[in-house]
Amino acid sequence: MAAEGRQAVLALRESFQNSGMSLPKVWYVSDRRRAIATFEIMTAGMHAPIVHITENLREINFGHYENLSWDEIPPDFQSHYDFCLHKPSELRFPGGESFNDFCDRVTRGLLEILSQEGDSSDLGIIGHQGSMRLCFMLAEGLAPEAFFDVTPQTGSGEWISLSASDVSAWRSKYLREYLDVG
Repeated sequence: MAAEGRQAVLALRESFQNSGMSLPKVWYVSDRRRAIATFEIMTAGMHAPIVHITENLREINFGHYENLSWDEIPPDFQSHYDFCLHKPSELRFPGGESFNDFCDRVTRGLLEILSQEGDSSDLGIIGHQGSMRLCFMLAEGLAPEAFFDVTPQTGSGEWISLSASDVSAWRSKYLREYLDVG
């Protein structure tokens, strides 16, 4: 994790401590290094937090474009991506995930988390920009087309209320055709 990111997480942790809020005792964390490092900084010194590491909170798989800068991505894909800003269900990364695959993976993971912990549990979830953006969309009941309009402040430690029924209803409404759910 870069020094700037580490400082942001330390500042977030300090703001929680200064506000008197206690951090959750149960955490679900993406299995990627940056998310695990964030978890370690946030919970350092906590008495035995419970952590579950999961691949379901990963960012979308960018396939052939993983770790490339925008300038390194072919212009034809850049125009496809620009089109998908208004219709994300059309987005598919060559050799990677489609937007629908990503939504399916993250929402399945959230259903698993919420069914294990219960809807009234206070949980910490550390993912990536895309997976956290989807969590905010689910909490607000927003359609997939709003995906690029919803940008949670990275590392802000925002609390949302999300239930298994919220996630299930969103999947049924917006992924029905893709997933062929009844």
